[in-house]
Amino acid sequence: MDRIVTLEDIAKEMQVSIVTVSNALAGRSGVSEELRARITEKAREMGYRKKPRREKKTPSAGKLYQTANRIGVVVPECLVDTSTSFYWELYQRIAMEASRRGCFVSLEILSREREMIRDLPFLIREQQTDGLILLGMVERGYVEKLAEEVHCPIQMMDFDYDGVPCDAIMSNGFYGSYQMANYLIRLGHRKIGFVGEKLATGSIMDRYQGFSKSLLEHGIRERSEWILSDRDSRDGEIVFHLPEQLPTAFVCSSDFSAEKLAELLIGKGYEIPKDISLTGFDDFLVGGAMQGKLTTYAVDMDAMAHQSLKLMLRRLSGEQMDKNVKNIDGKPVIRSSAAPVK
Repeated sequence: MDRIVTLEDIAKEMQVSIVTVSNALAGRSGVSEELRARITEKAREMGYRKKPRREKKTPSAGKLYQTANRIGVVVPECLVDTSTSFYWELYQRIAMEASRRGCFVSLEILSREREMIRDLPFLIREQQTDGLILLGMVERGYVEKLAEEVHCPIQMMDFDYDGVPCDAIMSNGFYGSYQMANYLIRLGHRKIGFVGEKLATGSIMDRYQGFSKSLLEHGIRERSEWILSDRDSRDGEIVFHLPEQLPTAFVCSSDFSAEKLAELLIGKGYEIPKDISLTGFDDFLVGGAMQGKLTTYAVDMDAMAHQSLKLMLRRLSGEQMDKNVKNIDGKPVIRSSAAPVK
């Protein structure tokens, strides 16, 4: 069987980008007529066959209609490197919502190497998607390249970059962390720390700022030695450096960080919540000492998926609008990891 000629093959022959080839063959702007003609001729010489969009007949009227919108979901490899993770679950919610709306979903796992060299998703190269959802924290330069070169709607899910003209769907980290800190203060805690690398992502910074706002409103001094960095979610195992004097409670930027901190504290002989209270964020914890015990802020994944597809379909319908960022509220879930201060 003859090998299928791809857009990448033509791009290599012409020494241009895949996006340029795609735009030329699709008749889109951004390519000179002279270059378009040369690319079209080269594609013909190489035997390129554009994959036609399939059409079906409705069983009732027998009319032709185009297939469902194709939604591509790209997620960094490090965020789904276990069989169960927050982002696997969020992807499944997106896929179910897309199915309810008559859309077809494809998943692509993005390796760190391809992300750093700005290698376009295969879904884009092979024209397999009408809209793209970037799930989890994708490197800014990569998103900027996509926004500049890819001619389809792009959406950031659970992160956002100011100045990048792509829609974003976010959990309300600021308000969630603010509520967790307020809850600890109502329990009588005045010595409260925060866990999370606040400069790692915009969402962690939002959670830190919600925590900070709560302390400021209650006249509680924020102590720098109690602001503990864990790690960027891409850089291996969490490592904590505990101060000599510990607070009576911690607001953690994720359930995962709360679990790791709990393991460390228990190993040093502390009891939770007798000695130290903990809160998390996400309400997604599989296994560990805090499973079923962690007071946390539950992310509303169903609402995020619903808003994601609703906004994407508006874009695909051709609706013109400015960048749209939606913050989705969750709710506190009170369990046994936080108790009144002694």
